Amino acid sequence: MEHESDFRDHLLVVSDLTKRFRRRGKEFDAVSHVDLDLDEGDFVAIVGRSGNGKSTLITMIAGLTRPTCGTVRVQGRVVGEMTDMELSRLRNRTIGFVMQSQTLLSNLTVLDNVVLPAVLFAERHSQRPADQSDRIGRPDADGIVPDPLNEKAMQLLERLGVADLAGSYPRELSGGEMRRVSIARALMNDPRLLIADEPTGDLDQESTDIVMTLLRQLADAGTAILMVTHDPEALGYADYALRMDAGVLSRP
Repeated sequence: MEHESDFRDHLLVVSDLTKRFRRRGKEFDAVSHVDLDLDEGDFVAIVGRSGNGKSTLITMIAGLTRPTCGTVRVQGRVVGEMTDMELSRLRNRTIGFVMQSQTLLSNLTVLDNVVLPAVLFAERHSQRPADQSDRIGRPDADGIVPDPLNEKAMQLLERLGVADLAGSYPRELSGGEMRRVSIARALMNDPRLLIADEPTGDLDQESTDIVMTLLRQLADAGTAILMVTHDPEALGYADYALRMDAGVLSRP
């Protein structure tokens, strides 16, 4: 019998997680009774053909999709029992999510897209009215006042090889450039768990190496990473891979 203390021992605990759909009058499990534990520093890849439930699984883990049955616990707390505000905080501070689709805001520059999660968290959870005071540092030698959030965002963009695009808008970027900007945004609040759905999609070999080297470094520093991928080049960076087939997750 599992005790509550067992759940708190892991950063992520997925227990008997199932998502059932109905199609043409028949029910089927897109995700079927999945169990998974992740600790800090784990780097796990999920592989499998399209349509076998990988994306459905990770959206349930992030609290974006409600399961038919089973539970997801993050830091000992059941995701399905969280309020909307608690879920927002979870996805803003604890979980970084890189979606397969393009989710950058078209009216914001690359830099502002990356900074946005940190700004939203400060505004939603600060006990005092939101202002710019927390973003202001001391003037440098040239009398310029640095913005710590902008500086952090630029460092992430630099590590991902897209710092020169900071002032550009999403419509001016290629698919691969947007993917790297989305990764920077997901890392802005130093998540303890990074969920990445095809993080190397649309990337050439050089960009793939840049992204995967960064993810490996983050895992080595203690970030748990759960990555869905079809890219054999990306698998070598993970600790191990799990296979998803007809909704069932297993070790190959």
